Amino acid sequence: MRRYLNQEFIDNTGACLSFTCAIHCLAMPLLVTLLPLIGLSFLASEPAEKVIISGAVVLAMGSIVWGIRHHRSWRAFLVLVVGIAFIATARISAEGIYEVILHSGGGVLLATAHLVNRHLCKTCPVCEDEQVSDLN
Repeated sequence: MRRYLNQEFIDNTGACLSFTCAIHCLAMPLLVTLLPLIGLSFLASEPAEKVIISGAVVLAMGSIVWGIRHHRSWRAFLVLVVGIAFIATARISAEGIYEVILHSGGGVLLATAHLVNRHLCKTCPVCEDEQVSDLN
């Protein structure tokens, strides 16, 4: 059960971080003028954006790869790849509203990949067998 709970915790944490990334990307154009007034201007910086994106992608990759090894389903990985493609496109070539849309969409897709992976783990006989064997 310990491994199953850790995987669920990782997926939940990753989904929260990915949604935070999406919210950050949506809100930043609106909050960029207010953040310095309340002492949070560092949230509008390039390093903060890189940390959020990197954390979300690394957690997602680790969790989804673990999921593929256990339940042999590529559905979550496909959602993850599309999300990373959205984020990469936004970072490389998009500008203005397209950048915001692609970044936010990528964050939502990363979170969706975590939720799909969590669902697959809950319905997977291999994960269920590990959960029962860990209880004994």
